[in-house]
Amino acid sequence: MSKTDQRFRRGQFSIVFVCLAVLTVSCGSTGRTADADEPTNVPETARSSAEAANPDVALVDLDDADEVAAWTTVNDPVMGGLSTSRITFDDGLVFSGNLSLENNGGFASAQSPQNLDIGRRAGGATSLRVHAIGDGKTYVLKVGTAGQPWSYIQRFPTQAAVQRTYDLPVEGFQPVGMRLDPAPDAPQTLDPSSIDRVSVYILDKQQGPFELTVSAIDATA
Repeated sequence: MSKTDQRFRRGQFSIVFVCLAVLTVSCGSTGRTADADEPTNVPETARSSAEAANPDVALVDLDDADEVAAWTTVNDPVMGGLSTSRITFDDGLVFSGNLSLENNGGFASAQSPQNLDIGRRAGGATSLRVHAIGDGKTYVLKVGTAGQPWSYIQRFPTQAAVQRTYDLPVEGFQPVGMRLDPAPDAPQTLDPSSIDRVSVYILDKQQGPFELTVSAIDATA
Protein backbone atom coordinates (compact mmCIF):
# COMPACT_ATOMS: atom_id res chain seq x y z
CA MET A 1 0.00 0.00 0.00
CA SER A 2 1.36 3.42 -0.95
CA LYS A 3 1.98 6.15 1.62
CA THR A 4 -0.76 8.16 -0.03
CA ASP A 5 -3.26 5.32 0.51
CA GLN A 6 -2.13 4.94 4.10
CA ARG A 7 -2.68 8.66 4.78
CA PHE A 8 -6.10 8.44 3.14
CA ARG A 9 -7.17 5.49 5.31
CA ARG A 10 -5.87 7.20 8.45
CA GLY A 11 -7.98 10.22 7.50
CA GLN A 12 -11.04 8.03 7.16
CA PHE A 13 -10.46 6.52 10.60
CA SER A 14 -10.06 9.99 12.07
CA ILE A 15 -13.36 11.08 10.61
CA VAL A 16 -15.07 7.98 12.05
CA PHE A 17 -13.63 8.63 15.52
CA VAL A 18 -14.71 12.26 15.40
CA CYS A 19 -18.24 11.24 14.41
CA LEU A 20 -18.39 8.71 17.23
CA ALA A 21 -17.21 11.35 19.69
CA VAL A 22 -19.87 13.77 18.49
CA LEU A 23 -22.55 11.11 18.82
CA THR A 24 -21.38 10.27 22.35
CA VAL A 25 -21.50 13.90 23.45
CA SER A 26 -24.93 14.35 21.85
CA CYS A 27 -26.31 11.29 23.62
CA GLY A 28 -24.85 12.48 26.90
CA SER A 29 -26.48 15.88 26.39
CA THR A 30 -29.83 14.22 25.70
CA GLY A 31 -29.56 12.27 28.95
CA ARG A 32 -28.81 15.43 30.91
CA THR A 33 -31.75 17.21 29.30
CA ALA A 34 -34.07 14.41 30.40
CA ASP A 35 -32.68 14.66 33.93
CA ALA A 36 -33.25 18.40 33.90
CA ASP A 37 -36.89 17.84 32.97
CA GLU A 38 -37.52 15.41 35.82
CA PRO A 39 -37.58 18.03 38.62
CA THR A 40 -40.78 19.46 37.13
CA ASN A 41 -42.52 16.57 38.92
CA VAL A 42 -40.88 17.27 42.26
CA PRO A 43 -43.34 19.90 43.53
CA GLU A 44 -46.28 17.52 43.00
CA THR A 45 -44.36 14.72 44.72
CA ALA A 46 -43.52 17.06 47.56
CA ARG A 47 -47.17 18.03 47.93
CA SER A 48 -48.18 14.38 47.97
CA SER A 49 -45.58 13.63 50.63
CA ALA A 50 -46.78 16.56 52.73
CA GLU A 51 -50.36 15.38 52.45
CA ALA A 52 -49.32 11.85 53.39
CA ALA A 53 -47.47 13.20 56.43
CA ASN A 54 -50.62 14.98 57.66
CA PRO A 55 -53.53 12.66 56.93
CA ASP A 56 -56.95 13.01 58.51
CA VAL A 57 -57.23 10.96 61.70
CA ALA A 58 -60.59 9.39 62.53
CA LEU A 59 -61.70 10.42 66.01
CA VAL A 60 -64.60 7.96 66.13
CA ASP A 61 -65.39 4.88 64.05
CA LEU A 62 -68.60 5.49 62.14
CA ASP A 63 -68.01 2.75 59.54
CA ASP A 64 -68.96 0.01 62.00
CA ALA A 65 -72.59 -0.60 62.93
CA ASP A 66 -71.61 -1.94 66.36
CA GLU A 67 -69.57 1.18 67.13
CA VAL A 68 -72.45 3.42 66.08
CA ALA A 69 -74.82 1.36 68.25
CA ALA A 70 -72.73 2.37 71.28
CA TRP A 71 -73.75 6.01 70.81
CA THR A 72 -76.68 7.27 72.89
CA THR A 73 -79.29 9.99 72.54
CA VAL A 74 -79.87 12.67 75.16
CA ASN A 75 -82.90 14.88 74.52
CA ASP A 76 -84.86 17.60 76.28
CA PRO A 77 -87.31 15.22 78.05
CA VAL A 78 -84.64 15.13 80.77
CA MET A 79 -85.79 18.72 81.39
CA GLY A 80 -89.47 18.20 80.65
CA GLY A 81 -89.39 18.72 76.87
CA LEU A 82 -90.97 16.57 74.17
CA SER A 83 -88.24 16.29 71.53
CA THR A 84 -87.37 12.83 70.23
CA SER A 85 -84.37 11.39 68.43
CA ARG A 86 -82.85 8.08 67.41
CA ILE A 87 -79.57 6.74 66.09
CA THR A 88 -79.41 4.24 63.25
CA PHE A 89 -76.67 2.99 60.93
CA ASP A 90 -76.68 3.50 57.17
CA ASP A 91 -73.12 3.91 55.87
CA GLY A 92 -72.53 6.10 58.90
CA LEU A 93 -74.35 7.45 61.92
CA VAL A 94 -77.87 8.62 61.11
CA PHE A 95 -79.16 11.06 63.74
CA SER A 96 -82.84 11.81 63.19
CA GLY A 97 -85.95 12.77 65.07
CA ASN A 98 -88.27 15.65 65.82
CA LEU A 99 -87.40 18.84 67.69
CA SER A 100 -90.23 20.20 69.83
CA LEU A 101 -90.40 23.53 71.62
CA GLU A 102 -93.22 22.35 73.89
CA ASN A 103 -92.69 22.55 77.64
CA ASN A 104 -89.68 24.80 77.17
CA GLY A 105 -87.84 22.07 75.29
CA GLY A 106 -85.78 22.41 72.17
CA PHE A 107 -82.73 20.16 71.93
CA ALA A 108 -81.73 16.66 70.92
CA SER A 109 -78.30 15.07 70.78
CA ALA A 110 -76.32 11.99 69.79
CA GLN A 111 -73.32 11.29 72.02
CA SER A 112 -70.36 8.97 71.66
CA PRO A 113 -69.08 6.85 74.55
CA GLN A 114 -66.32 8.41 76.61
CA ASN A 115 -62.93 7.45 75.16
CA LEU A 116 -59.58 8.96 76.11
CA ASP A 117 -58.11 7.70 72.83
CA ILE A 118 -60.03 10.46 71.06
CA GLY A 119 -57.75 13.06 72.61
CA ARG A 120 -54.64 11.08 71.74
CA ARG A 121 -55.71 10.99 68.12
CA ALA A 122 -56.73 14.65 68.06
CA GLY A 123 -53.56 16.04 69.66
CA GLY A 124 -51.99 18.74 67.49
CA ALA A 125 -55.06 19.14 65.27
CA THR A 126 -55.92 22.55 63.87
CA SER A 127 -59.42 21.58 62.72
CA LEU A 128 -62.07 18.97 63.31
CA ARG A 129 -63.62 17.77 60.07
CA VAL A 130 -67.20 16.51 59.80
CA HIS A 131 -68.28 14.55 56.72
CA ALA A 132 -72.06 14.61 56.58
CA ILE A 133 -75.26 14.71 54.57
CA GLY A 134 -77.51 17.33 56.11
CA ASP A 135 -81.05 18.61 55.80
CA GLY A 136 -80.41 22.34 55.54
CA LYS A 137 -80.49 22.86 59.31
CA THR A 138 -77.65 23.97 61.56
CA TYR A 139 -76.07 21.43 63.88
CA VAL A 140 -73.60 21.71 66.74
CA LEU A 141 -70.47 19.65 67.22
CA LYS A 142 -69.75 19.37 70.92
CA VAL A 143 -66.55 17.89 72.35
CA GLY A 144 -66.16 16.94 75.98
CA THR A 145 -62.88 17.38 77.83
CA ALA A 146 -61.53 14.77 80.23
CA GLY A 147 -62.26 15.46 83.89
CA GLN A 148 -63.64 18.95 83.30
CA PRO A 149 -67.18 20.33 83.84
CA TRP A 150 -67.06 22.29 80.60
CA SER A 151 -67.21 21.32 76.94
CA TYR A 152 -66.62 23.12 73.65
CA ILE A 153 -69.06 23.68 70.81
CA GLN A 154 -69.10 24.95 67.26
CA ARG A 155 -72.04 25.22 64.86
CA PHE A 156 -72.05 24.10 61.23
CA PRO A 157 -74.91 24.86 58.82
CA THR A 158 -75.67 21.95 56.50
CA GLN A 159 -76.79 21.70 52.92
CA ALA A 160 -79.85 19.54 52.30
CA ALA A 161 -79.31 16.12 50.69
CA VAL A 162 -75.68 16.85 49.78
CA GLN A 163 -72.58 15.11 51.10
CA ARG A 164 -70.24 17.81 52.33
CA THR A 165 -67.13 18.25 54.42
CA TYR A 166 -67.30 20.82 57.22
CA ASP A 167 -63.98 22.05 58.61
CA LEU A 168 -64.31 23.45 62.12
CA PRO A 169 -61.15 25.31 63.22
CA VAL A 170 -60.02 24.48 66.74
CA GLU A 171 -59.90 28.18 67.60
CA GLY A 172 -63.57 28.47 66.62
CA PHE A 173 -64.81 26.26 69.47
CA GLN A 174 -66.44 28.07 72.38
CA PRO A 175 -66.38 26.79 75.99
CA VAL A 176 -69.80 26.03 77.50
CA GLY A 177 -71.24 24.63 80.71
CA MET A 178 -73.72 21.82 81.32
CA ARG A 179 -76.61 23.76 79.73
CA LEU A 180 -74.49 24.93 76.79
CA ASP A 181 -74.27 28.37 78.36
CA PRO A 182 -70.95 30.30 78.19
CA ALA A 183 -68.23 29.09 80.56
CA PRO A 184 -66.04 32.14 81.26
CA ASP A 185 -63.91 30.26 83.81
CA ALA A 186 -62.88 27.59 81.31
CA PRO A 187 -59.80 27.89 79.09
CA GLN A 188 -61.04 29.85 76.11
CA THR A 189 -59.07 27.79 73.60
CA LEU A 190 -59.81 24.12 73.06
CA ASP A 191 -56.93 21.71 73.61
CA PRO A 192 -57.68 18.88 71.15
CA SER A 193 -55.61 16.41 73.17
CA SER A 194 -58.10 16.75 76.05
CA ILE A 195 -61.14 15.57 74.05
CA ASP A 196 -62.75 12.42 75.44
CA ARG A 197 -66.23 12.52 73.90
CA VAL A 198 -67.90 13.76 70.70
CA SER A 199 -71.56 14.75 70.39
CA VAL A 200 -73.84 16.20 67.74
CA TYR A 201 -76.68 18.51 68.80
CA ILE A 202 -79.62 20.21 67.17
CA LEU A 203 -81.16 23.19 68.98
CA ASP A 204 -81.65 26.92 68.20
CA LYS A 205 -85.46 26.53 68.03
CA GLN A 206 -85.29 24.59 64.74
CA GLN A 207 -88.51 22.75 65.47
CA GLY A 208 -89.74 19.91 63.31
CA PRO A 209 -88.22 16.77 61.81
CA PHE A 210 -84.49 16.56 61.26
CA GLU A 211 -81.96 14.10 59.88
CA LEU A 212 -78.18 14.22 59.70
CA THR A 213 -76.00 11.39 58.38
CA VAL A 214 -72.42 11.62 59.64
CA SER A 215 -69.96 9.38 57.83
CA ALA A 216 -66.80 10.57 59.60
CA ILE A 217 -65.47 12.95 62.23
CA ASP A 218 -61.75 13.49 61.79
CA ALA A 219 -58.92 15.58 63.15
CA THR A 220 -56.73 17.35 60.64
CA ALA A 221 -53.48 19.25 60.99
